[in-house]
Amino acid sequence: MPHQRFVHAPPDLQPWLEAAVVVDCPAELAQSQFPAMVSSMLVVRLAGQVTYQGVPVPKAAWMSASTCATVYAHVGRVHAVGLVLRPEAAAALFAGACGAVNAIRPMAELAGTQWAAVERGVLAAADDDARLDVLCQFIRATAAPPSDCEVRRRQALALLAAASRADEGTGLHMGLSKRQFERRFVAHWGMAPKQFQVVARLNSTLWHALADAPDSQGAELAADQGYYDQSHMGRDVRRLAGQPLQALVQDTRTSLSTHWPLQIGAQTPPKPLHEPPQPTQPVAPARRR
Repeated sequence: MPHQRFVHAPPDLQPWLEAAVVVDCPAELAQSQFPAMVSSMLVVRLAGQVTYQGVPVPKAAWMSASTCATVYAHVGRVHAVGLVLRPEAAAALFAGACGAVNAIRPMAELAGTQWAAVERGVLAAADDDARLDVLCQFIRATAAPPSDCEVRRRQALALLAAASRADEGTGLHMGLSKRQFERRFVAHWGMAPKQFQVVARLNSTLWHALADAPDSQGAELAADQGYYDQSHMGRDVRRLAGQPLQALVQDTRTSLSTHWPLQIGAQTPPKPLHEPPQPTQPVAPARRR
């Protein structure tokens, strides 16, 4: 039996989710190791204990985007279900996620009073697929009108698009000075535009290294991903994922891997981090949930 399972996001939630995940780690798997990520995760743990730097992780938690490799320690068998949120989704769905990076938040704190009923639904569900359905319905309900979640999601995508255009020298910073734009970007994402792009490039590099043939991990991969050379790529991978690229790839080929998040990530093709401009349309006043 696999120890983790990738589940495609429902079509209507693909603007919000990269995937859903079921994790059932045996007691002998003592850790989970994550690379730096621009995505975040909503997780409900059903069995076992997990700590980060010696501090217990809440049973229902949101793990923010991160700028460094992260190691979670397990105690006993760990069984959990979760959703991988697209980078622009978390702050659009939850006001408390705005500007958070390298953070863990209890879902009850992030989502407010509505979360208690959601968690009861997850715990009462008959199986893992039903538990994921409860979490997906929670995202639908949170994002549905009259909330302004979709407006905030598009504002986040506009920030990413502006950062990309400015980095390529093909556009301005949304009419702001460079310093003003960077302050706005950090306030939203918790990291500077350049740092975000470095982490996003790492995530894309790891996906291609895992999804492609083993001999595609060298100079060609480095060039395709926009690194100066293979050494530049190697330094970034070691710094942001914790180990050399070849070691990471080899470890994910094993049946019991602490790098199972990479095994899951390899099934999630990278998507554009911004969308084409949309026609301007009147937006009805929306109330924040």
